[in-house]
Amino acid sequence: MNTKINAYKQAAMMKTDYRSQEANLFKRVTFGLIQGKANPNGMDLVRAASDDKLLWMTIIKLLQDDQNRLPASLRGQIISIGQAVIREIDQNITGTLDVDFLIDINTQMIEGLAAQPEAVAGAGLPTQLPTA
Repeated sequence: MNTKINAYKQAAMMKTDYRSQEANLFKRVTFGLIQGKANPNGMDLVRAASDDKLLWMTIIKLLQDDQNRLPASLRGQIISIGQAVIREIDQNITGTLDVDFLIDINTQMIEGLAAQPEAVAGAGLPTQLPTA
């Protein structure tokens, strides 16, 4: 069998926990914001901001679901952050977008998702943080 096909098959079969997958999404979007910031006059920043908005809209929708098992207070805090991000993008995408704010928020989310479950449990949160 073709070794390239085997590599794709192995990658598809790898188990990745949800926290890692979510962190990777934030990393990709944040990288786009960083690239867009480097070239603010191009469409890269508009695309990256749109991707960031879509990510946060999705997160908010998942957190508003009654089936979500995160503590209500944590869900509310993350929803509030997401709404601030969306508001920043909506009000400033063609003008004075605070890209550093968007990058900082996403970076904090990446760091939170990368935290060891023991550290999360020590903070009074469940050790398993389901997404939806």
